Amino acid sequence: MQILYFKQVGQKLTLLNNKKRGRLLKGGQSNWELTFENKGVPIWNGQLRLQFQDAVKPLVNVHVGHTQLIEIVVPLTIGTNEVVTVTIPIEGQKRGLSRLKKLELTVPHLFGEGSVVLLHKPLILMEQLVYPNMYPLKNMRKASPLKPGDSEYKHSLFQDLFSPVGTRDYGPADQFHHIHWKASARMQKLQTKVFTQVANESALLVLNVVNRYSIIADLEERIEDIASFVDYFYREGIPFALSVNVRSFGVTPYLYLPIGDGQKQHQKAMELLSILSKNDNTIPFNLMLSHMDMHENLPVSVVIFTHDVKEMASYVAKWSKDIHVNVRLNQSLGGEVPWKELPLQGR
Repeated sequence: MQILYFKQVGQKLTLLNNKKRGRLLKGGQSNWELTFENKGVPIWNGQLRLQFQDAVKPLVNVHVGHTQLIEIVVPLTIGTNEVVTVTIPIEGQKRGLSRLKKLELTVPHLFGEGSVVLLHKPLILMEQLVYPNMYPLKNMRKASPLKPGDSEYKHSLFQDLFSPVGTRDYGPADQFHHIHWKASARMQKLQTKVFTQVANESALLVLNVVNRYSIIADLEERIEDIASFVDYFYREGIPFALSVNVRSFGVTPYLYLPIGDGQKQHQKAMELLSILSKNDNTIPFNLMLSHMDMHENLPVSVVIFTHDVKEMASYVAKWSKDIHVNVRLNQSLGGEVPWKELPLQGR
């Protein structure tokens, strides 16, 4: 009976391997959820062994870490024609992507020592994405002084004449055709329309991850800076694009997120920042700037994060004639002094 049991066990055990990506912040909580369906013989006192990358850590059970992998063991008992979901609570530990790399089920002998090991060979499609940390930003908006746009901005010189928001007392400098006659009749004095002030706003975030011949040592801090700008532009409703000099396939030879706004753009940018690694292949920063100068229509504002000014000085001088260009440099030798903003706008 025991030999027959171990010939049959696990043959009709199925993992419902649906593609699923969880998203969380560092310190945030989520779950690995593994759903099994068993149409064969029952499994008693099984041990499920999982192995995943250490961007997340389990909140239960004692786990063993092997380099950048974490391994845990959880119990599994499932009867015939049963569906069981194993839930493992986890917590975001550091920025990055965590995938289930290995899944083993150990089934012990029924009437003696020893066991049989079942290995899940297909690629497991479940993963967890940990976003980088962010900090609040204020007063980072740069509007174009040359033409109106769609973004609402109270310090803008332009008004949306199709969007009145109220009235005020008529002044000598007000135009006659802006008088609100119904409000004037009600108030018994002339009232002029007040319009929404709008501006043309858009931004490009440029990150240089190369310092001489290697990836920058403070990559995590720079990614957090970029993520904070992404979150700020998202909350203010400002369209933005993102480029990183990490090699990519396609027409654009580097990582590039085209300009956009809204929740989907915010999610795409955070996912791009989350998967950046010190093992990525890079391209020279000046080649990326040259490609952007020839092929991309630059937005109203460009924010550049880099360690080296020399290789981009000519591009900054050229771009600053028409748009806002801000370069953020690390001025510390030991990394203790925070980054400061160096405005390089044309004077």
